[in-house]
Amino acid sequence: MPSSIPAEETENDISSEVITLRPYKESDADDFLGYAGDDEVTRFTRWNTFSCKEEALVYIKDFCIPHPYCRSICVNDRSIGFVFIRQESGDDKCRAELGYAIAAKYWGQGVTTRALKMAISDGLRSFPDLVRLQARVDVENKASQRVLEKLGFLKEGVLRKYMYLKARLLACILNIFLNLSKSSLLLAVFMDSSRISLRPFKLSDVDDFLKWASDDRVTRYLRWNSITSREEALAHLEKVAIPHPWRRSICLDDRSIGYISISPESNDDRCRASFGYALAAEYWGQGIATIASKMAVSSVFQDLPYLVRLQALVEVENRSSQRVLEKTGFVKEGLLRKYGYCKGEIRDMLVYSFLSTDLVL
Repeated sequence: MPSSIPAEETENDISSEVITLRPYKESDADDFLGYAGDDEVTRFTRWNTFSCKEEALVYIKDFCIPHPYCRSICVNDRSIGFVFIRQESGDDKCRAELGYAIAAKYWGQGVTTRALKMAISDGLRSFPDLVRLQARVDVENKASQRVLEKLGFLKEGVLRKYMYLKARLLACILNIFLNLSKSSLLLAVFMDSSRISLRPFKLSDVDDFLKWASDDRVTRYLRWNSITSREEALAHLEKVAIPHPWRRSICLDDRSIGYISISPESNDDRCRASFGYALAAEYWGQGIATIASKMAVSSVFQDLPYLVRLQALVEVENRSSQRVLEKTGFVKEGLLRKYGYCKGEIRDMLVYSFLSTDLVL
């Protein structure tokens, strides 16, 4: 059975259709030629644009069908693109290469991201030895870079003058999808955003709050120390969290798993506010912090209409929070040397900003 997921609503209104992944069939030749014959689609593929149905049919028979994992991306069972996962052999079978292409008419509609989520989940089940997925992307291919970032891939670096493509020697960005825990990886891919919400804290959150607020890993970059007792947790909720002008509990199924705090300045400086958050360690790497940050940014400018600028200060070594801010749409403005005092140290900080006129990614 092919994997399937309802397509999201778009300008071309494909909301009533279904996106599926399935093995290729010879009868896909006409649909395959429709996108594989488009120079826009093949611009960043290793193979050249197809020119006739016979050529497309040979490729499907000789490459797509025998391939260990090459799937047709389909809308209403009509092929609109492909995704492949190519596992290495021998001692290198822990890693695999991911690649894809999709018909130009479906660009920018979220179809690619959804299809690749299905492929990653299916691929991990199909290749039980797989630990690392990697994708090499032309530095000019900004759209694919965004797709990979949304999926949770991490950019490892730039491979200079790495490969020939269409007679050009190109630099590539190497992106990886890496996790030693398959269960965590699958949860990250399929976390249902409808389960995540932001709401004001309640005193009844005390036990859930204590679970993550007492974890030194969570409080490592916070200005306050780990909370050590239920009484201390209750006092923090009552005196700090609940009276705060804009502090929200990040909830999974309405259970508190973290917080987002937006603290406006006063008087003439109230046009700006500080942005901060923390999340229970067991939920790290699952996209929850990014989802919650986007929700906060989308609502706070309505809740606080005088606000123009959000700013976040992040320790240089806190790479994960930097990625969350960048995925949300924050812009890195610069490095503030020896700027912030935290846990007995004066630390260098990176400053990020998000303006009321910016777009949430």
